Amino acid sequence: MWKRWKMWVFIALLLLSACSSESSSKSDKAVDQDSGGKQTEAKVESSSEEGSMNGESEKDNVEHQLKNQRKVIYNADIMITVDKLQSSMETVRETLEESGGYIVESNTSTGEKNDESGVMVVRVPLNSFRPFLDDVRSLSKGTPHENVRGEDVTEEYVDLTSRLKAKQQVRERLEAFMKDAQKTEDLLKISADLAAVQEEIEQVEGRLNFLKNQSDYSTVTIQFEVKNLKAEELQTEGLNTWAKTKVLFMDTVNFLMSAISFIVVSIFGLAPIWLIVIIVLYVWWWRRKAGQKKKPESPTTLT
Repeated sequence: MWKRWKMWVFIALLLLSACSSESSSKSDKAVDQDSGGKQTEAKVESSSEEGSMNGESEKDNVEHQLKNQRKVIYNADIMITVDKLQSSMETVRETLEESGGYIVESNTSTGEKNDESGVMVVRVPLNSFRPFLDDVRSLSKGTPHENVRGEDVTEEYVDLTSRLKAKQQVRERLEAFMKDAQKTEDLLKISADLAAVQEEIEQVEGRLNFLKNQSDYSTVTIQFEVKNLKAEELQTEGLNTWAKTKVLFMDTVNFLMSAISFIVVSIFGLAPIWLIVIIVLYVWWWRRKAGQKKKPESPTTLT
C-alpha cells in the first residue's frame, strides 16, 4: 500500500514538473516573439528613416551639383570715348593679358573727316569679367554706353551630362556584347548600334564643350570713339568776293536784257492789238476835241 502511494506521488511530481516546464517554454516563446516583433518594427522604422535621410541627402546632392555646375553665358557691349585710339587699345590689350583672356577680333578705321574709330572683340575668364569691365570703363572720357546680357544654361548642361553618362553605359554594354558575339549577323548589328551610339556621344560632348567654353569665358565687344578736340580751320570756301561780283553783274545784265527783249517782243508781236488801241484812242480824242469847238460862247465872253 505504501509503495503504491509513493508511486502516485512520484507520478504527480512528474506531471507538475512537465506542466511548469511547458508553461515556461510558452512564456519564453511569447517573450521571444514580442522582442522579435519589436526588433522588426525597429528595423522597419530605422530603414524608413534611413530611406528618408537618403532621399534628402540625394536631393541635397543634386542641388549642390547644380550650384557647383552653374553655367551662365555672359555677353557685353560697351562703347567708350577716348583721346588717343592706339594707346587706349594697347591699354586694353595689356589688361586683357593680365586677366588671362585673348583677342578674337581687332580693327581700326578712319572716316571722311579723319575721325578715327576702332572695335575689339575679346574673351575674358568669368572670374575676371566684372573687373575687366571696370578697367575698360575707366578709360572712357565720358559716360560709356554699356549692355550686359546673361543666359543661364545650367539645366541644359546637367541634362547633357546625364545623357552622356547613359550613352557611355550603353556603349560599354554593346562593346561587351560584341566580345561575346559569335555570329557575323550579330556582330554587324551590334557594330551598327555601336556606331550610332558613338555618334550621339560625340554630339553631346561637342555641345557640352561649347557650353563650357562659352560659360567659362565671357565675350566683350568694345567700340572706341575718338574725341576730336581740334579747332576748326578757317573756312575760305565761299569767300571769293570778285567771283561773286562778276556772277551778280552778269545776272543783272541778263535780267535787263531779258526785260528789254520782253518789251520788244511785246511791242512788235502785239502790233495789231496796239494799232487797234491807238486808232480807238485817236478817234475818241478827235471827237472830244470837235465837241469842244461846237459849244456856244458864254455871256461873259460876249460883253
